[in-house]
Amino acid sequence: MEVAEAPSNARISILEIIEPVPGTNDAWQTREVPLEAGLKLVVAIGGRFANRSVKGHPPDRPTPVGGYFDLLNSGGVAGLADDQSQSVVKLKALGGIEFQGRNALLSDFQTIPFGVSPLDDDEAPETPLVMVMGSDMEVGKTTCAASLALSLRAAGIKVTYAKLTGTGRMRDLMRVCYGRPLGYFDSARLGWDFVDAGLATTFPAEPERVRDSARILLRYAEARGEIVLAEIADAPYSEGSVDVATDYWIHSWLSRSGLVICACDTEDTTRTVDWLVQHIKLEKRKMLISGRVANDSCVRREVEKTTGISAISCTSPSGLSPQGLRTAGGAMADWVIRHVMNRRKVLE
Repeated sequence: MEVAEAPSNARISILEIIEPVPGTNDAWQTREVPLEAGLKLVVAIGGRFANRSVKGHPPDRPTPVGGYFDLLNSGGVAGLADDQSQSVVKLKALGGIEFQGRNALLSDFQTIPFGVSPLDDDEAPETPLVMVMGSDMEVGKTTCAASLALSLRAAGIKVTYAKLTGTGRMRDLMRVCYGRPLGYFDSARLGWDFVDAGLATTFPAEPERVRDSARILLRYAEARGEIVLAEIADAPYSEGSVDVATDYWIHSWLSRSGLVICACDTEDTTRTVDWLVQHIKLEKRKMLISGRVANDSCVRREVEKTTGISAISCTSPSGLSPQGLRTAGGAMADWVIRHVMNRRKVLE
């Protein structure tokens, strides 16, 4: 692709690139590059669900050389913006990448073994699963996940992370696995997303393919960690995430050894909590509210009163540990550890 137009007021105006760290064989770094007309780049064709940013879909038929796409996210996914009056970066098609005599698919380059997806009636793992869901995009889901992961790791717990839905970019993996949105990472990382399973985006995609990707990612993470932390994009009832949020096998895991952290804003908190209670059917004591709505003490108390669910700010430190859990997110880690230990006592 070649950047044909890069308006100064475009919502997405940078591209996140991944490049080798000089002098190393097994380490990479991410960098954000401002887009300008004439710049050539490689993108993945797909769609994106985003209430507060550029939403779009892939073209219905192959686009010839010389055709145009819209950049849908800074991770490099391009399609056709649903709102053509919106200011977006325009890309001109120069050709495609060939793989074994055909156009390449992202699934040709997945980084984890595809394997066999667990079946509905397969026994759920014993490893604790903490699912982070939310009321929308940009309400604190990844901030909650990153703070919780940092505190749990500071307490000596090996945490793995799986981003199950969304539109591909490295930012969320970097924040949760390394505590920063940009910088260095290597193949020893303990976080993966749907791109590692061969999907550029989960919207739009076949529901079975999205569910299989989520199950395989969770199995992969479970085999490598003591606690699995998982996240879905946007709201659980949104088009890009509902197939995973309603997955039977994931629900059975949550029922057996899972917790849910619900990151919300003030407007849709009750709706989101009601949806989660209805569809996941977890006891309220195994659910926690965080995100924007929990940052203000007065709002936090009101939310607890109206929902019957505890609320904790994702920046609150632990009240129990004088060491690692004093990091931001320590209070959430207290809550998770308390539930994990109580469950172990019941099993014993």
